[in-house]
This record gives sequence, C-alpha cells and structure tokens, in this order.
Amino acid sequence: MNDLLFWKVWSPSERRMAVAAFLVLLLGLTFLVWQCMDPLGNVVRWNVVSELSETTAVVDVLQLGQWRYGISTPTHLVTERFMSSVMEVNAVTVYLFWIGALTGLSLVLAALTTMSRFWYLAGTIVFIMFLAFARLETLGVFGTENRLLFLIATILYGGVSYYFHAFRPDLGISTRIAGIAGVSITLAALVAFGSASPVPALTAAVYSFPLWLVATMLFLLVSATEIMAGLVWLSTSGQAGKGRSGLVQFIVISVLYLVLLLLIYLQNTRQIDWNVTLINPFYLALASGILGIWGFRRRADSTQGVIPFRSTGFWLYIGLFIVASSFAGLMAGMANDPVLETLEDATVQGQLAMGVLFLFYVLVNFYEVFQQRLAVYKVLYKPLRFGLTQTRLFGFAGVVVLFSIQRLLPVNQAIAGYFNGLGDLHSTTEEYTLAEQYYKLALQQEFQNHKSNYALASIALKQGDRNAAAYYFRQALLKNPSPEAYAGLSGILVQENLFFDAVYSLQEGLRRFPANGELLNNLGMLYSQTNVADSAYYYLDLAETHAARPEIPATNLLAILAKNTGSGLLDSLATSTDKYDYLSWQANWLAVQNMRQQFHQEGFNKRSVPNDSLLSASSLAYLLNYAQNQAAFDSLPAALLPKLAAKNPVLSQDLSLAALYSEFYSGSKLKALETLSGWAEEEGEKSDLYHKILGHWLLQLGLYDQAIEALSGVEGVEGTIGMAVANALSGKKEVAVILLDKMQDTEQNAAVEQLKQSLFSGVKPKSVTDSLFAVVAKSPSEQNIRKAVRANPFDARIVSAASEFYRSKKQVKQAYQLVLNALRYNEYAPELWEQYALLSLDQGLLGQAAEGQQKVEQYALPAGYQRFLARYQPMRALIEKQRAEF
Repeated sequence: MNDLLFWKVWSPSERRMAVAAFLVLLLGLTFLVWQCMDPLGNVVRWNVVSELSETTAVVDVLQLGQWRYGISTPTHLVTERFMSSVMEVNAVTVYLFWIGALTGLSLVLAALTTMSRFWYLAGTIVFIMFLAFARLETLGVFGTENRLLFLIATILYGGVSYYFHAFRPDLGISTRIAGIAGVSITLAALVAFGSASPVPALTAAVYSFPLWLVATMLFLLVSATEIMAGLVWLSTSGQAGKGRSGLVQFIVISVLYLVLLLLIYLQNTRQIDWNVTLINPFYLALASGILGIWGFRRRADSTQGVIPFRSTGFWLYIGLFIVASSFAGLMAGMANDPVLETLEDATVQGQLAMGVLFLFYVLVNFYEVFQQRLAVYKVLYKPLRFGLTQTRLFGFAGVVVLFSIQRLLPVNQAIAGYFNGLGDLHSTTEEYTLAEQYYKLALQQEFQNHKSNYALASIALKQGDRNAAAYYFRQALLKNPSPEAYAGLSGILVQENLFFDAVYSLQEGLRRFPANGELLNNLGMLYSQTNVADSAYYYLDLAETHAARPEIPATNLLAILAKNTGSGLLDSLATSTDKYDYLSWQANWLAVQNMRQQFHQEGFNKRSVPNDSLLSASSLAYLLNYAQNQAAFDSLPAALLPKLAAKNPVLSQDLSLAALYSEFYSGSKLKALETLSGWAEEEGEKSDLYHKILGHWLLQLGLYDQAIEALSGVEGVEGTIGMAVANALSGKKEVAVILLDKMQDTEQNAAVEQLKQSLFSGVKPKSVTDSLFAVVAKSPSEQNIRKAVRANPFDARIVSAASEFYRSKKQVKQAYQLVLNALRYNEYAPELWEQYALLSLDQGLLGQAAEGQQKVEQYALPAGYQRFLARYQPMRALIEKQRAEF
C-alpha cells in the first residue's frame, strides 16, 4: 500500500499539488475519452430535413342513417431524413484543450527547474525552439508579423524558470508550478484581450501543433515499456515467497502481448486483412500511461539523482501525461484522423519495438534472478549486463525502422494533420480559398485521409459545387469510411436525380455500418419514393430499432403507412404503435386520426409555435392537422392561426383555412361561413375545395338551398353526391334521382343505391341541433340558449326561441342581432321573418316591420300567417295609436 500511495510521505503542499495534478489528469482523460467516443461526431452533426406532403382525409361527415356523406380535404404528413452537416470545429473543444495543455506545460517547465544545469538548459532551449516554431506573430497581439509576443513569452518563461533554477533552489514544487502557471495565465490573457485574430484560441492551437505533437510522442515512447514492466510485476510479485519462479508465466504473457502488437501493426499497415476485433491502441496507450505513474518512480530512482522522482520525475511525467491526453483529445475533437493514426502508430510500434528490446533486457539481466525465485520487479531497473539506456536507444531505433518500413507514413500523416489544422483555421474564418489549398496540401501527404476529403466536400457544398462535393465524399470513403460521408454522397446524388446511384451508395454504407439508424432511415425514405412500401417499411422498422433518435423513423413509418394502407391497417397501426413526444410524429399521428375519423380531445403542444413564429414543416403540419382534428374541442386555432398567417405570408392561406375549421366547429359559424364564401367567390386553384367545404358546412346547418348553390360548381363525385343529398333533403327528390342516375350511368356503385334508399326513406341527418332545441324548449335558460345558438345560429326554431327569450328579458338588441345573423343564410324561414317583424315593432321601426310582414306572408303557410297576424296587428295598432296621440 505504501508503494501504491507513495505521495503519503510527501509534505502537505506536495500532497495537495499531487492531488490537484491527479484531478487535472482525470479531467484530461475524461476529455480524451469523451472526444474519442465519436471523433467525427465532434465536428459533423446529423441534421434533420423535414418535407411536407399532402394526403386526403374526411373530417367533415354528414350521417344519413347507415350512409355517411363526407368530403375529402387535405391533411398533411411530415417525412424526415438525416443529412450530415458540413465540418465545423467546436470552439469548446479548443478551450478545453488549452486548459489541459497549459496546466501540463506548467508542470513540465516547473519540473525542469529542479534538474541539473545541463538538463535544465537543454529542456529550456528545446522549449523556446518549439515556441519559435509556434509563430506567435500570427495572433497579431502587437500588430501583424510583430514578434514581440514571442520575445515576451521567452523572457517570462525563461526568466521565471531561471529564477527558480538558479536563485531559489530552496522553493518547493508548488511555488514553482504556481509561478510558471502565472506566466501561462498572463500570456493567455494577453492573447485573449489583445489578439487581432478572430479565433485566437484556434490560431494558437494550430500553429503550436509541433510542440504538442512532439511532447505527446515523447510521452508515448517514455511509457512504451510500462505494460511490459507491469507484466514483470504480475509474474513475480505473487510467486516470490512461494518458492516458484515466474519466468514461464512472464515469457508466455509477454509473447502473447507482443504477438497482439504485431497483429495490430500488420493490420494497420494493411499487410493482413483479418476480420477480427483487436484491442484498440487507445487502451494500450491509456494502460501504459497509467501504469507509468508508479512504474516511472522506479526508473527515476535508477537514474542516481539525475531525475529525482519526488521533486522532478512525478511532475515531469504527470505534466507530459496531461499534455498528451489534451492534445489527443483536441485531435479527436477536430476529427483529424491522420494525427490520430500517427499517435496509434507511435503507440503500437513504440510498444512493439521497445517491448521486444525490453523482453531481451529482462531475460539477459534477470534470468538468474528468475531462477532464484526472487521478486524481479524490485530490481527491474538495476541491470546486471545490458543497460537500460542501451535498451531504449535500440528500441527507439526499432521504432525508426518500423516507421521506415511504412515509408515514413506516420510522419507524412503528422504533416497532413498540421495542414488540416491550418485548413480548419481558415475555414472557420471563412477564407475558403486558402483553406482549400491547405486541405489539398494535406492530401498530398496522405491522399486517403478522411478529414481533408470531408472538409473539401464541405467547402464545395458551401460554394454550391455539388460535383466536387460528391468527388471528395467518395474519396473520404476510401480508407476510413463514415456514415456521414455516405449520407452526404447519397444526398448529392438524390439532388442530381441519380436515384439508383443514391440507393447503391446507401446500401454500400449499410454493408459497412449495418446498424446505422441514419442510413437505414434514408434508404427507407428513398424506397418510399418509388412506392416500394414493403422495402421502405423494412428499413424504417430497422432504423427505429437502431437510430439514436427513433422518433424520426417512427414519424416516417406513420407517413408511409398512412399513404399506403387501408382503414383496417390504420386502425391496427393506431393501437400498436409507440407514442413519441416529438412534434413531427404528433403531426403524422393527428393525420392518421383524421384519416380514421377519430376525433378525441387531445392537449395542444405549445412547442409547435416557435418563439419567432416562423413555422417549420413539422410545426405547420401539426397546427393544420390539430386544427382539423380538434376543431370541435378547441377554439384556440381560430385565434392563433391567423396571427401566425401574418408572420408566415407564404403559408397564410393554409393556416387561415385551418383556422376556419376551429371557427366553424368551436367558434362563430357565421364568421367562418362569411370568410369561406368570400374565398369561394374568388377564382383560384383552391376554389373547388372552398366550394366543397362550404357546401358541406351548409348541409350540416340545414341550409340546403345554399348548399346546392355552393356545390353546383364542384366537379366530380363528391359534388354530385352533395347536390343530390341537398336536393333530397330540401324536398326535391326528383332532382336527386336524376343526379344519382347520371352518376350511375358513368360508373355503377352499390353505395349509391344504398344512398338512394336512405334518401327516399325520408331519413334526416343526425344533428345535435335537435337535442339542443329540445333542451331549450324544456328549459329556456340563457346558458342553454347560448349553447344552442352557438351550435346552429341559422336554425329557425332555435333562433326564434332565443329571440322570444331575450324579448322577454327586454334585451331587444341582442335578439334583433341574432335574427339578422340568421337571415343572412336562412332568408326563406318564415319563423325568422316573424321575429324580425316583431323585433322591428319593439324598436318602433314600422317600415322594417312591414317588410317582415310581407316576407312572412310570402314564405309561411296560411295558418301560420294568421297566427302571426294575431300577434303582429295588435302590436302595430298600439304603436300607431301612441304615435297619433303624441
């Protein structure tokens, strides 16, 4: 336990600083793991493209016995596909990198100040050299091409570190780290507030690339033998004291480890093409780095004071570890795959070459110790024959040889990664021509790297060059294919009307990524365009299982099934489908409910209206379908949709029509009819639809003559049946027969014969008006009257009863307005003219009263007219007498 918690014997300040260093390292490793989970996903997003389409549904229904007359009106469906975005660097990734990198650098520089003069000067000179390579003048802190920032950085870092090294060797490591960190913070603030670069953090990270790459490579090589050292400990720590040698165990597990590295090396260099899953080099690097925290202590102790672990070695190693994790996280966060492959090669080939030499080193030096059944790990860095320095030198030479066998491909990839970073910088600042040149320079170093090709495709898309974008997407698929590149390529092919090429591209992508929900969804949507419903359903069903956002393929499934299935299957779908709290899915769900003629009260999704009121395809579909489906339950769309129409002028007609449904069924029927009548009179592409809806609404209200007039201009079966129904209900059954027979001559239909029987049997439409009138007649309260009038403000019985009620309450003006509104669409009802005449007398309008009397005489039966006169004449005579006396 003392070996494990070696910092327990340190001073309190050292322990606190060690804990802080471990915490920063943990955050750095978390950052690395987070970025490595999906490198391309850090710079490329899956966008969702929504498309709106129409189908028909019957939401207006008139029940005639067993027969239902309905009209088809548009209902709206949303289909969605995934589209990969252009490549963009995430600024948060860069800032997190700088936090870790500057912290690690402060630890490394602070550790250098505790070393001997030679190593301090050597390390400082190397650091300043890389600082010069970082081209700090590009930040423009003191003007373009001014190197004053480099001089300030050199003076501050060099001056503070030299002060600690030469003048204050007595200061502890905490003070040294704080001093160097203070310099780093000062320079960072100077850059943040004084840089002329639009993206100073990214600029500094890109141009300082060599410094961080070399530090990371150094760490990977320094820790390359730690797993082998751990195998020595694993083989001998448990056997010592048990009288057994761990030699055989060590050789077996070491050889297995080296064979694994060899297979990874051969697979990475394409010398074998085995479809086997090997250990990711990331885990090997992570394991060796963590083991090195304890293993490096024994190595430092063997340097005879050159690198004392407590004052120097620990901080140097942890600092390099933090820098390496931050740099690798940055490269993963920028999806810079050439650099990631360089780091993988450095890990695998470094551990392979140095591991082989380290195995030789262990066997040559400690074979006898193994034979003596002693704990070899305790003397691992005290060689008897072959020195550790020679082992490392030969191991490094082995790494060079392995790199050379690849024709220095890792070096070329590192250079390509540097150019990719410069391309990212200029792409972020929208200097696309310059960015394109840097990406092409990267391709000269490694033409198959995914980063450069995808970035060039992104630039081509921004400039509208789809041919170039398709070329670079294809190039991006050569070595490191990605679902995003396949989606980008297929999207371009669809835009170019190369449908089968797009299908083939997605099928190829699914052979490589069979469980990718985005590609499955897009392929299903392509098949849906060719009406291959079974294939579309198959791929969308798989997509719902595998996609990160299953609600999107579920939305598409609803849309496709709504278009391609009958009412029975729709009923089955409605009962078996999973529900999603997703606006597009809810829009399609309402469309399915409209098609099923299922109108049950549902809550309104407030997220359907954006803050800026600019509607998307899914918002529009939801609002239109909701207004139709919930017209009888919610009056909100009647007020909301006209306001949205003003903000969305292109969509205003659709929104206004949907608002009329809510207005007619839950609001003012008069307003809805007046508005729709005005639209129907205008000649337009939707005039036929407006006449059809208007005619059906008039039928529902019992205004049969007006319905005939509205439906007379509607072509097709719906118009003919509507006119036949209206004529039959208004007593003109002969006309209805002629219309239906004429339709039967064109196409025989058994349903038409059933309609004839229903109409000629004298059946009347089922209407809520009858029950409401019965309630009013039995209990004429104001609440009941308002409810009845709202249901049908043109029904002569209801309006007459309401007028009598308000007259009894001396509310003549309210009664008069009800009668006037009713007469606008029901001008042939004698009951309404009776009330008009009586109300005119109540207001002393004798001329209007006389007009009402004439209308009653014209439309009423003789008996009814005589009853009216019995009330009318005494009232008129009284008024005339009072005027004569006056």
